[in-house]
Amino acid sequence: MSIVVYSVLDDELEYFKLMEEKYNTKFKLHKYHLNIDNVDNAKGYDSIVFNARDAITYKVLDKLKEYGVKYMSTRSVGFDNIDIDYANKIGIKIANVPSYSPNSVSEFTVLSLLSLLKHYNNLIINSHNRNYIRTGLVAKEIRNLNIGVIGTGRIGTLTIKHLKGFSPKNIYVYSRTQKEEIKNYAEYVSLDKLYKESDAIIYHIPFTKETKDIICKESISKMKKGVYIINVSRGGIVNNIDLLNGLKNGHIGGAAIDVYSNEIEYVNKDIKNIVLKDDIIEELFKMDNVIITPHFAFYTDEALSNMVSISIDNIFDFKNKGECENQIKTVNKNQ
Repeated sequence: MSIVVYSVLDDELEYFKLMEEKYNTKFKLHKYHLNIDNVDNAKGYDSIVFNARDAITYKVLDKLKEYGVKYMSTRSVGFDNIDIDYANKIGIKIANVPSYSPNSVSEFTVLSLLSLLKHYNNLIINSHNRNYIRTGLVAKEIRNLNIGVIGTGRIGTLTIKHLKGFSPKNIYVYSRTQKEEIKNYAEYVSLDKLYKESDAIIYHIPFTKETKDIICKESISKMKKGVYIINVSRGGIVNNIDLLNGLKNGHIGGAAIDVYSNEIEYVNKDIKNIVLKDDIIEELFKMDNVIITPHFAFYTDEALSNMVSISIDNIFDFKNKGECENQIKTVNKNQ
């Protein structure tokens, strides 16, 4: 079996080495993202491992099929970057990592909420500048707030449990399906009620046609004035212009953004001397009530280990068994 891996991070190298030892083989590792411009480098390989920043379009898939690629595995839960229907049509089998470490994202979600409420990003910046004036940095306590959570998958469920330990006034939850377990910690409500009553809203949802731009002018207008928004799911669920306008006019009190629709411009890069093409993100960077992190919520040792090991196991399951329990068969299969 010949495997080529794309979008490899330096911090993943030790885990790929362990998988090479496990299967007594060698992988071809590339740090660049797979796309139509470099897909020719996949010639000679029958299997590909990639991540959520690789553009797996129908054009890329056609080339991979031509080169003899049979199996692909993404080191991510989400797969909105992949034309799954077309892959299934032409017979390329693709799998994902359905869960790598829900705790990693859930813990970061709570950290993001606390950082907004406590002005922690500003405190850190001020301390580096030896400025210890507290004026204008009055914080809020979770116990006095209503927290809304949209999405009750693995990560959303853990976030709700973690939040319960802070004893907020209420935890309001919206999801198309309800879990009895959640009712021990939170109250399922309509989306309109969640918008109206929540002092902070956390999003744990996949990016689909239905969730695209769910954070928009219309939904923001239904939210409580001064609401805090935390997005650790997918950048595409936010209409960036509407978010920026909501922050400017004060309807949104603050935002913690770990994902962004054009994040490939800055994620895992040193951009301190670079002006990005995206004017909106440049404005957001300058706002004191906005925290922008580089798609970092998942980035723990356990998560990286799981992402690498499961994605490689997927390929060998396809090869040795002809099937894989993590195969993505329809575009509706999401966390």
